[in-house]
Amino acid sequence: MLPPRGIPNPSWNLKPAAASVAHCWWMTHSFSQPELNPGTARLAVIVPVTILSFFYINALEYSLPLYFEARSEAALGAGHTFPQDVWAQLVKYKITAWLIGPLAAGLLSRRYGERFVWGTALAGKVAIPLTLTMHPEASVIAPLAFWQGLTGAIMWTAGASMFQMVAPGKKGFANAWMMVSLALGSLLAPFAARGFIHRSELMGFVEESDWHEFWTRFFNLTEMSNAPQLANFRTLFFFLLGTTLFCGVMILLWSQRPGQFEHGKPAGWQQTLRDLETLMKTPGYWALVIALCIVGGPVFQASNQFLPYRAEQLGLIGIGGADQGWIWLGLLKVFMWLPGGIAVGWLAGRGSSGLAGVVMLGGFSLAALSIGFTQFAWQLFACVAVYEFVRQFMRWSHTGYLAENVPPPLRSTAIGFAITCAGVGSTLYAWIAPEIWDPNSAGFDSAGPFWAAGVLGVLTALGLFTYHRFRPIRAVSSAQKVEVNPSDLSTLCETLLADNPKVVADVQNGKLKAIGALIGQAKQKNPNVTPDQVRETCLQMILNQG
Repeated sequence: MLPPRGIPNPSWNLKPAAASVAHCWWMTHSFSQPELNPGTARLAVIVPVTILSFFYINALEYSLPLYFEARSEAALGAGHTFPQDVWAQLVKYKITAWLIGPLAAGLLSRRYGERFVWGTALAGKVAIPLTLTMHPEASVIAPLAFWQGLTGAIMWTAGASMFQMVAPGKKGFANAWMMVSLALGSLLAPFAARGFIHRSELMGFVEESDWHEFWTRFFNLTEMSNAPQLANFRTLFFFLLGTTLFCGVMILLWSQRPGQFEHGKPAGWQQTLRDLETLMKTPGYWALVIALCIVGGPVFQASNQFLPYRAEQLGLIGIGGADQGWIWLGLLKVFMWLPGGIAVGWLAGRGSSGLAGVVMLGGFSLAALSIGFTQFAWQLFACVAVYEFVRQFMRWSHTGYLAENVPPPLRSTAIGFAITCAGVGSTLYAWIAPEIWDPNSAGFDSAGPFWAAGVLGVLTALGLFTYHRFRPIRAVSSAQKVEVNPSDLSTLCETLLADNPKVVADVQNGKLKAIGALIGQAKQKNPNVTPDQVRETCLQMILNQG
């Protein structure tokens, strides 16, 4: 192949070994090679896995209340009882697991890599639907819920960290897909689960070609004639078992390109703990975590815990649990995650400062506050739409946004600790709020929890703004970039070449990929060097040796 006109071929007039090295150097600088992004995440794999993972989570969220009701009916028919508060206990134990899960995921990801931690968490989820197929005793549900929360926290933390493992120019694209994938999986899950649970009745309409009845019942426009049977739930649980096992295998085997991403090989436990210590001594990181996570947690939890009561007081849920618009409010919530996720993609990767955190928390808190002020159903729909749109930014604030505000080696640890803090805030609210606003009391007003969380969030956003004015929080990519002295770079590369004669020989024989083995070593010796710097300098030195 001839070089473009005006660019001399560097292999001319050189002896064979030097010509081979020069040709590799020229090819590296003339064309985009896949080796330029070693260790990056394969979005074509992790995006579908994320969709399926949230499909799994939300299919369980939709079906378990119905499953427990079916268990109660079956128990009564057999002369036994099944506890009515199983769902309430499940929620408590599941959210409690988030106190330890995210931090554990962050530390384990720093030690063993995001791919291993994410894939293992997905495989661990197999135990949940497998146990449910056996229709366990009620006493088993609490530990099963804790395991669901723990593996879910680990999955989300490691997965969110892995979405940041892309080339700098793809940060926005990757984060947008992370949030959109969450929405797609959540949107599809209730309908698919409903189809499994009521498949006997729905298939009857298919066999009769009565598509009008099929679609009206499928979308809950008309009530089903028959209650779901336990056998139908079992089929759904087996399907979910297969999906999470498939996702775990995909992540473990094919989610990441060969090589080491940015900071090289996973750190040892000593370095991992030093990373955590570094975070604890970083005031700007603490300012963001306290505001967005610890205080942001209750703003999240206000909707998670009290939105059904708000909807009931505004007429969307009728007497006896009649659905008078509740399903459409639920669908609106998930639908708004789609434009919210796309909007996150526009902001991600731009090196947003602390001011972005102020806007996200302030907007989220005002939206929560507005839900408390609603007096009519249409107002609730409008306020929930805004709230769920901003929710995507708040989710990103715990992951990609914080990752932009810490050095790359601290990414997974920072995300894990941040989500743990969000779990602390949410858990405290989940246990304390019902003591103040008890849904069982005669004078209960569902607006109170939203007012309290919204006011707390707005005041904290103002505090974060004040902190940012006096101690600006800047993204690492724009404010903490450290240039490497050329002489230090040369010394480093000379040492690497002297310690790795086999790599030198391989490169002289035309094996360009061999140079990648030096990049991880270089990052361990000097974290500020870039792969391109190491590659170019080492290739030039090998060329000079020839």
